[in-house]
Amino acid sequence: MGTLWKIAARNVLRHKRRTLITGIVMTMGIGMFIMMDSMLIGMDRLTIDNMVDYTESFMKIRTPEYVNNLQGTPLDYGIPDPEGAMKAVLAVDRRITAAAPRSRFVASVSNYEDALPTIATVVDPARDGAVFQLADSMVAGAWLDAAGPGSVVLGSGLAEELSLKVGDYVVVSASTAYENVNADEYLVAGLVSSPMPEINNGGLFMTFAAADELLGTSGFVSEIVVATERMPNLGSLLAASSEVAAKANKTMPGLRVDPLTELAKDYLAMRAMKGKASYFIIMVVLLIAAVGIVNTILMSVYARIREIGVLKAYGMSPKEIQRLFTLEGIIIGAVGSAGGVLFGAALVWYMVTTGFPMGAIVGKVDMGGLPLTGTLYGEWNPGSMAFGFAFGFVVAFIAARIPAKRASKMEVTDALRFV
Repeated sequence: MGTLWKIAARNVLRHKRRTLITGIVMTMGIGMFIMMDSMLIGMDRLTIDNMVDYTESFMKIRTPEYVNNLQGTPLDYGIPDPEGAMKAVLAVDRRITAAAPRSRFVASVSNYEDALPTIATVVDPARDGAVFQLADSMVAGAWLDAAGPGSVVLGSGLAEELSLKVGDYVVVSASTAYENVNADEYLVAGLVSSPMPEINNGGLFMTFAAADELLGTSGFVSEIVVATERMPNLGSLLAASSEVAAKANKTMPGLRVDPLTELAKDYLAMRAMKGKASYFIIMVVLLIAAVGIVNTILMSVYARIREIGVLKAYGMSPKEIQRLFTLEGIIIGAVGSAGGVLFGAALVWYMVTTGFPMGAIVGKVDMGGLPLTGTLYGEWNPGSMAFGFAFGFVVAFIAARIPAKRASKMEVTDALRFV
């Protein structure tokens, strides 16, 4: 067996051109598979991260009654002691870094000529910035913490729809806690443009003081949003959110703590469906790679059938000849698969460290509401690398074994005359 290994290694080195072609095909195919897998995982991470950073947060604390009436964004069923709840949640887990109060209500915003409905968000500017990145997404004017009283911040798309700019005044009207309609005039202090379309197209933000005056409330808080330290990958982020929410639910009776898996359940359900299509794309890439690998190895074996006749003439048995070519396939498969993993790792490293600007890739194409702006970073997935190596190795093994088995059964005279 040791002799066959030496002969197989020598043959692989002797046929440098064929070995190089096969290795390049395997390296490119497996490397692209690993990169695409990393990119698809990174796309999911980008979407979830944008939800965490701009709309949903790591987890939300609300009353069960408020959640049951969530579609109506009621001005009752608020959190009784928001300060105590925020203090309690910060002590639940060391990974929690910040908490902030928020409220939401149905409103209408008007430029004195036209009016559009929206969901207004009430924030504490000083605390909200520790949870969300809205203050870093201002494209004009200032965030609420730098604006004076009686100011609002609008989504850039909403402002464009109403032909508004910073310094203009708008009228915001809404149903109050006393079930009548109230309206007031506000200065547009800033415009925000985030990766989330719903913020850009319908965002209206104001302080608690302004909201209490408009709605007749007194510090009404409908939810507490929570931030955490950055997790290394999407799986750990979702798992940590569920784990921490379960702890918080036990320590905060009377309140409901929803993890990210619940807050982003619609996207995660769509992600599961999208995953099937993604796997199809990946399988197509692997199929193309497999065809290339099989083709180059088949050419290599069939081009050497005369050599097989010479080996049989020298006394090699069909099993030994078959084993020899199988060993050559194993060597090529191992080298090509290793090259593919290294090439794929280099591509993933680039995506993890540098990433691709989604704005340049997607542009202004409507992606069905998916938040695909920002920089797309890849994620390491050792499983895909192990699968890619095993796939290339097995394909090379099968591709070498089948024609070698057939060729080894040929008569010496037929093999020597084979063209």
